[in-house]
Amino acid sequence: MKSDQNLDLLVRSMDAAEQDSQPNPARAQADLARILSSRPIPAAPNSRFEDSRELAKPKANRRRRAVTLGGLAAAVTAGLLVMPALSGGDPAFATWTAAPGTLTGSKRDTAVSDCLNSKQHVGGGMYSTELSTAEVAIAERRGAWVTVVLSGPDGFEATCTTDATAPWFRKGMIGSIGNPSNATALPARGIAATQLGTGAIADKPISIASGRVGTDVVAVTYTSAANEEVIATVAKGQFAFWLPGNEMQNASDQGLPVQVTYTNGTTETQLLNF
Repeated sequence: MKSDQNLDLLVRSMDAAEQDSQPNPARAQADLARILSSRPIPAAPNSRFEDSRELAKPKANRRRRAVTLGGLAAAVTAGLLVMPALSGGDPAFATWTAAPGTLTGSKRDTAVSDCLNSKQHVGGGMYSTELSTAEVAIAERRGAWVTVVLSGPDGFEATCTTDATAPWFRKGMIGSIGNPSNATALPARGIAATQLGTGAIADKPISIASGRVGTDVVAVTYTSAANEEVIATVAKGQFAFWLPGNEMQNASDQGLPVQVTYTNGTTETQLLNF
């Protein structure tokens, strides 16, 4: 994978659907070998990451796609890993909350460890160095669901959202990893997405937004189609929020209006995009 650096390394989410039978390991390995030896396929626009070693800038609005191999959803460019969410303690997002809670203690440790482990072998371990030095920027919970955002130098970001109540052998994850093309310093009141769009987990749609904020940004909220105020977690220069459903499926093309609050207490609406 490292021999072909002209790839957009972050591919966004895909449907890790339920399966009735076990995948065929030989078939999965053969398919994976075929895909990794082929040229990358453009795909759906939900994230705008690229390898920090990539010199050529991607074209605007380039679309990315991923494929599923025997129950393991593997990105063509190996920039995103989504584990199959076959079932869990909250398959219909019934416990989801618009306001996040904070993960602490052993629950936080487990969520961070699971996220790190899920990313270690992406791209043949090409992000192992970044992961070894990444810090935990966000560790939040929304009902049964936990989200972890890891950050590092040059805009490195890895994200994981999973149902913490699912048994370990059926636990699924949706997330991303990479270095964004918009890693330049943000203005104090700036906000920029690295994930923005709709994917699916356990055959259910989920809309996700995450990225970076400037030093003066202390809060970000989004008013959903149901007129519900979804509160983002903002910490260590990062933000993240998500909600069930597919209402953000066009956000990567159209932008997403969010309410941003600054250190002086003032609030304004900004259009969140890449």
